[in-house]
Amino acid sequence: MRKVLVTLFVSILAVTVVFAGGIVTNTNQSAAYMRTLNRNASTDVDAAYFNPAGLTSLCDGIHIGLSNQSIFQTREVENNFPYLNKATFEGSVSAPLFPNVYAVWKKEKLAISVGFQPIGGGGSANFEKGLPSFELPVSDLKASLGTDYRLDAAFEGSSVYYGGQVGVSYKVMDMLSVALGGRYVMASNSYVGHLRDIEINVGGNWMRADTYFTGVAASATGAASSLAPLVAAGAGGITLAQAQSAGYLSAAQVAQLEGGLTQFGVPSTGLTINQVQGAYTMVSAQMTGTAAQLGDVEVDAAQKASGITPVVSVFLTPMEGLEVAMRYEAKTTLELENETEVDGSGMFPDGAKTRADIPAMFALGVGYQVLCALRAEVDLNYYFNKDVDWAGREELVDNGYEVGLALEYALNEKLLVSGGYSYGNGGATPEYQTDLSYSLKSSTIGLGAAYKIAPKMMLNVGALNTFYQADEKSSTHMLGGNAIPTIETYRKANWGVAVGLDIKL
Repeated sequence: MRKVLVTLFVSILAVTVVFAGGIVTNTNQSAAYMRTLNRNASTDVDAAYFNPAGLTSLCDGIHIGLSNQSIFQTREVENNFPYLNKATFEGSVSAPLFPNVYAVWKKEKLAISVGFQPIGGGGSANFEKGLPSFELPVSDLKASLGTDYRLDAAFEGSSVYYGGQVGVSYKVMDMLSVALGGRYVMASNSYVGHLRDIEINVGGNWMRADTYFTGVAASATGAASSLAPLVAAGAGGITLAQAQSAGYLSAAQVAQLEGGLTQFGVPSTGLTINQVQGAYTMVSAQMTGTAAQLGDVEVDAAQKASGITPVVSVFLTPMEGLEVAMRYEAKTTLELENETEVDGSGMFPDGAKTRADIPAMFALGVGYQVLCALRAEVDLNYYFNKDVDWAGREELVDNGYEVGLALEYALNEKLLVSGGYSYGNGGATPEYQTDLSYSLKSSTIGLGAAYKIAPKMMLNVGALNTFYQADEKSSTHMLGGNAIPTIETYRKANWGVAVGLDIKL
């Protein structure tokens, strides 16, 4: 069981929480994004992230973009293993602070930009009652002993990959601009969790499971020791029945010895004294091991890593009203290093390293001014998941993508309203999904507005709601020597609001 729990904790520490984008990458990087969901062809200050080459379309001067998103997510995992105390486990993810900061200096054909954003993660996940993978090994006790169980299981994990970026944009000609830049990524995962106080109901009384099995082990050891004098006297080769006939053992002693072995599934008929003693010694060792597996496990650990993401961008305006933007972000190599405070599992040596790369991505945005007051944009994001190192889990995913459409309509010179739709498929296969780390296909709707509160100041507000397509995974859980089929179902819901200011100095 402890091996199962160790694997569980390792998985937790590798988890990142993503709100919009690929399995790892956040693309919700401005308040204007939240009201449109499609910004790859942006020519506003948030183009510092979405369309760096498009920054050459800004007027000369200094531009500042400040925004914050508050994003909340609920997660639900259902497992139909019949011996679990409950089938559904719920958790919550919150990111009340999700800041995006951009600054651009533009002069004629040249623009220099900097930015700061949570490029991955940015939230904390809390499962107050644990997850199926915490409880499944413990639920085996219910099947094997026919008794109820209870436990105290919980974890809280946080993950954030902050990105600080810089870029240089240049207008090569009227219809073509290019940009080159890079992002320095600082990754930080933290985890505090426990699985403790595993108890079983014995004769109507609750007691610690490890205490119970320690007692059983002691009884088995006592039974083996009771046969030692017979073995020493040279009677080890006779059966229990023969020992009773010879007067070495009473009928009650034989019945007790045979009944004890039967309880543990060991047939006692015809066994010699040596064999019975060996069987009880084996049972004692097994029960001692089981007791150790049912002890408390606590972990308080963090992981840190850093890496660099090269970014290339091209912006085309082949005709009036038409804008085509392309951006390529290369893979970010990240090697998370443990910083461990408490390691009850013994599997988190301080300084151990794990790969957790951010995939390369290609982003395309096509914007078109349909009418004087109406603009439309179509976006595509493509994630190269197969090229990363996720400690083997990359073999369980396909490349991912997002596609979407946005509309913006200017009601007057000051007020613009907008809405957008985005469909995302992170690329996860059923084999990839676990109760701790799963990626679901999604449809997102965003709405909002932009209002010019001053000649050089634009207010952006937006809200989004994401609808996830539930997914399930079929597997088997080994109960003794039997493989029990199980189905685990994964669900999520996501919503958020944002406010931001674009300022021209």
